[in-house]
Amino acid sequence: MEPTAVTIEDETILVPRLKVQQIIDLGVLRHERERKALLEDLEDAEATTEERLEKLREHRDQKGLSSILVRSAFSVDGAYQIVRLAMGGEYPERLEGLDPTKLSRLALACIGIDLDEMVASGEAEGKEKADHETGLASRPSSSAIVQG
Repeated sequence: MEPTAVTIEDETILVPRLKVQQIIDLGVLRHERERKALLEDLEDAEATTEERLEKLREHRDQKGLSSILVRSAFSVDGAYQIVRLAMGGEYPERLEGLDPTKLSRLALACIGIDLDEMVASGEAEGKEKADHETGLASRPSSSAIVQG
């Protein structure tokens, strides 16, 4: 598990991949936060008991799914949490200026996903549609993307 190199203004920072237990812990934390937000939304909407139980069951069925964590890497907050955990609980000040797209790619690398490799191999959803509609070719590997 090689770290991802991030170069900002001629300074390189190595961001490690998360260990399996860290990924599990992060998934549990996200699930708990989302459950709390769901309960607040259901309360605000004055949902019936039956509606609440149905939504809570649906939410519980998603617990532990890696797709939830992957999807969270595409939000600034989620990506920030992933990178911060990878860096030992501290988000490096030098990464504060990283744009959201690069932050998401870095977060995905921290959980072992190379988005550019997935796009190039056709594993990423919508690749064929995007290439066909835009005429854009796949980007270089994410090892080169995180340069700001």
